[in-house]
Amino acid sequence: MGVLSMSNLVSNAGVVATDVTGVGTARYGAAACEYGADKGIMGFGYATAAVSVTNLVSNAGVVATDTTGVGTARYYSAACSYGDDKGIFGYGYDPAGIGASSMTNLVSNAGVVATDVTGVGTVRYNLGACEYAGDKAIFAYGQSQAGSNLSMSNLVSNAGVVATDVTGVGTARRNLAACSYN
Repeated sequence: MGVLSMSNLVSNAGVVATDVTGVGTARYGAAACEYGADKGIMGFGYATAAVSVTNLVSNAGVVATDTTGVGTARYYSAACSYGDDKGIFGYGYDPAGIGASSMTNLVSNAGVVATDVTGVGTVRYNLGACEYAGDKAIFAYGQSQAGSNLSMSNLVSNAGVVATDVTGVGTARRNLAACSYN
């Protein structure tokens, strides 16, 4: 099985619907988050190369066609919501350019992805991100440019400002998932 272009809706009772195929560019290593309080966005990833593609998801779960050319093409980044109704993509790997990155892209409450903000914390990929305290976010852990596991986090304010590294947080690891709770 190759790279797929597929989605599955999840009901408010946690029931996963059957596959919906053929929506957007088939890729892996993408990231996704909420925006606008009731919508979603999927972005970046790897198809035949790293891509700079996003797909908006309506509040009915309909995935829109590709929006291309938004930010630096990369994969294995992380994304999460912040500020009640906005989102942020961060970090990732760009094999054609700089390798591991320390860049972010803010997502407005209308789903518009802003240009790259570079140099935010340690370069890394294969990390996790989630919202906390209702309107803030955190990026954590990941893999360094040299391939080692990392033990660090970066807080994101409710205005989308990413703070400097906090190191020595938990066991160093990569390829993880994260979500908010309660």
